[in-house]
Amino acid sequence: MSVFYKNIAMRGRVAQRGPARIVGLVLSVLLLLVLGYFQAPTLGFDFAGIYVVVLIAALPAVVLMGRKSIAALWLFLAVLFGAVVFLTSAPILHANAYYKMLGTETPANFHDALPPIDIEQAPLVSQDMALQAMQKRLSEIASLGSQVAVGTPVKQLVKDKLVWVAFLEHSGFFKWFADGATPGYLVVSAHDPADVKLVMELDGKPLKLRYLQSAYFGDYVERHAYLSGNTTVGLTDFEPEIDDNGVPYYVGTVYEHKVGFSGSESSGIITVNAVSGEVKRYKMGAEPAWVDRIQAEEFILEQMQDRGEYVHGYINLNNEGRLRVDGVLDLVYGSDQRPYWVGGMTSKGKNNGLSGFYFVDSRTKVVRWFKVPSVSQDTAAHAVENVNPEKHYKATNPLPFLVNGAPTYVMALRDVQGVSRAFGMVDMRNNQIIGVADTLNATLRSYQSKRSSNRVAADIGTEAREMAVKGAVVRIAAEFRNNQTMYYITLNTGDKTLGTIFTGSSDLSEELVLTRPGDKVELSYSDSNTRVVGMSKFHNTDIPGVE
Repeated sequence: MSVFYKNIAMRGRVAQRGPARIVGLVLSVLLLLVLGYFQAPTLGFDFAGIYVVVLIAALPAVVLMGRKSIAALWLFLAVLFGAVVFLTSAPILHANAYYKMLGTETPANFHDALPPIDIEQAPLVSQDMALQAMQKRLSEIASLGSQVAVGTPVKQLVKDKLVWVAFLEHSGFFKWFADGATPGYLVVSAHDPADVKLVMELDGKPLKLRYLQSAYFGDYVERHAYLSGNTTVGLTDFEPEIDDNGVPYYVGTVYEHKVGFSGSESSGIITVNAVSGEVKRYKMGAEPAWVDRIQAEEFILEQMQDRGEYVHGYINLNNEGRLRVDGVLDLVYGSDQRPYWVGGMTSKGKNNGLSGFYFVDSRTKVVRWFKVPSVSQDTAAHAVENVNPEKHYKATNPLPFLVNGAPTYVMALRDVQGVSRAFGMVDMRNNQIIGVADTLNATLRSYQSKRSSNRVAADIGTEAREMAVKGAVVRIAAEFRNNQTMYYITLNTGDKTLGTIFTGSSDLSEELVLTRPGDKVELSYSDSNTRVVGMSKFHNTDIPGVE
């Protein structure tokens, strides 16, 4: 009799498992669809996302199946996947591959890439200063300021002018649901934060930006790009850019893996027209000329870190030769008007100095290494902030420029409200040589005065391109600054009067004190595109007894 009842109970449990299994399968399929839609995993064998989605989606079916064999198989596949990822991607096994990811580096000096400072157009407006200017402009339009938000500003070159660009984004889900699009974008000059433009029309037609980072479902720009025939390639780093005609796009990086499931490497870009939604994919080297960011910042930063970390393999107990990236990367436009990711490298551990800089072309990934021992950006910023500590100024991220042939950090100084109040210059190799003033021109004069009185600063600039000139003095004037007298000279070379103003102190040459208009002089200076340049040598050939 007991056997009879046991058979009935067993049949009941089997009957109950049938619906549970169906429910489990249905839940797994639904979960797979939901995760696949919202997570948008790359459908590639060397991308881990799709395997993770499948394993997670399979869980309801595994649990509700009620079979130990199915659960054991799921667990085995999960462990197998983890083992494959580790064996093919772990740095401890592939340190050399990660070290090589950055590519071949070419040793060079700063004059190959650093842009000479342009006092009239120095791009010292930081991202937060640009964002503040954009938000202020938006708040001036009451009907608009409460409807949309300013997106993240991105620096780019538009028609040879360096600007910050940010799209107007939805302020929330219900604003997106009600409006469907935003009415334009903002542009701020990287030189003057007061130069702000709100672009709401293009070719006489109102702008309607639909495909945005703040949109939802099919309007979310990354999902839209993914579902437009790009499910099998890696997509990342979508940033707003405008072309030379002002058409707004999101530009994303297409990438692949070079070390198992890791070692991300840019292989092209994808553009999404923020208005029409048109999606185009470009291979490396075939991108439109207006696109500045092809190499994803996150990849370059990771590869710089790996280059410094695995210089002598994974196991390096003494940290011999190990370097790390100091701070964050900055996008700097070089003397060739090309964009470069710039990262300062410092030795492992706490260190206030840099061993050198990497300049990586953000379009072609050409890598240049500048082995110039220098102070860190934080050290330079603190040095400038401490010139007038009572004012509580905060420096923007210092940018590297050539000032009179010397590699120099240049930055803006802001008050507690974030308004630019002054500027600072710091010699990258000697943070005791500082210039701070209310205007950039005055800062340059102060900095030149400090450099002129510091012979060590002049002597260590061996990589500077020295220029020599002879001529007659047209004008000479003196100015007392920083407890010393600075002399300013203009020359006539015989056929024309030079527009350059040469400056130096009596510490450079006692002959400056005796020089008069009409005297014949010979001088040297570092190649620069600034109007006022500091002299490295000075000789008055008309002074009797001086050869």
